[in-house]
Amino acid sequence: MEFFLDVDGVILDFETSFIDFVRDQYLPDLPADYVPQSWEMANEFKDLDIVEVWGSFVDSDRFARLDLLIEAESFNRLSKQYAVYLITNLPVSQYNNRKKNLDLHQLVYRELTLAGHFNFGDESYPSKSAAIEKLHYNGERIVFLDDHPANCRDVKTAFSDSEVYLMSRPHNLGIRDEGWIRVEHWDDFMERVLSR
Repeated sequence: MEFFLDVDGVILDFETSFIDFVRDQYLPDLPADYVPQSWEMANEFKDLDIVEVWGSFVDSDRFARLDLLIEAESFNRLSKQYAVYLITNLPVSQYNNRKKNLDLHQLVYRELTLAGHFNFGDESYPSKSAAIEKLHYNGERIVFLDDHPANCRDVKTAFSDSEVYLMSRPHNLGIRDEGWIRVEHWDDFMERVLSR
């Protein structure tokens, strides 16, 4: 069994840090319990230049210090037993910051790869299924976890026998499930996968 796991919204708490940054730098009246309802931050914050905000955030120290959404011990137990690959949808320029963030939490995994549904204007940027195709050993069961339906759809289409899991997040609650299994949190995912 091989695990291919998304990072933001699954392993690392991108959203909370980003919302805190928006509040601290741009919108001081944003409620402390504000939860985005859309994947597209431009829809959430129509009065902000979201490209500028995103750039400021990823260039900040906060971006390399995102908190975990999981328990590191649980993650590392999994990676001792199975091949675990992390596939994150970020610009190439942010690879080192992402690696530092994962190292900060002492997470053990085989490889960190950049891929996903958003290509940042780079025509050669791979989809998550393309990244999995390069990393996957034939005969191994593919287990994929992401919080974005587009990535789940991509992997399920490319690998019909794979086990695809969608991590429930506020921005994907209204999405109809399409052949993937919805999980509520990391422990739910672990229980479902390891009981199959």
